[in-house]
Amino acid sequence: MLTERLAGVGEAAVLRSLDAMQTAGMTMPPAIEPRKILAVYHYALSGVPGPGLAAATAKLIRGDYAANPDVLLGTIPKPPVLAALARAEALSLRAELARKREILAALSANRTDDRRSAASRGRVRTLLENFRKAHAAARQDVSGIRPDGAGSAPQFTPNLSKDATHAA
Repeated sequence: MLTERLAGVGEAAVLRSLDAMQTAGMTMPPAIEPRKILAVYHYALSGVPGPGLAAATAKLIRGDYAANPDVLLGTIPKPPVLAALARAEALSLRAELARKREILAALSANRTDDRRSAASRGRVRTLLENFRKAHAAARQDVSGIRPDGAGSAPQFTPNLSKDATHAA
């Protein structure tokens, strides 16, 4: 899903961006022939993620790039400038994708490295069973209670008579 969002923009996205900026009252750079505008901008924006272009377009319309000397307010930026702004906006998405790929690689590497053979698992099960038996036998020797619940140790019976006093 994130990979699809980072795919390069198509002509339709470029056209929407240019149309949105023109609708907001921004003018096209005069040096580009009107019939070649879409082709030039699409070429400059090839490989730029759609969300980066959308964010750059919104910021241009709002005037958020006023401090940038390459951006003239009220004018649609030249193709390389718009591409640079859109790439900068997409950096966080690319970083998120890289982080998720690293997590996936780490998880899948552990999964394949931790596989044990059937013989190894059998040895571990045998060791565990022997430990449990030895632990139960040690408990029986200390408490005097057999595993079936009977025992030779005297049973404690509390004194519940009315005469018994309890320290508070």
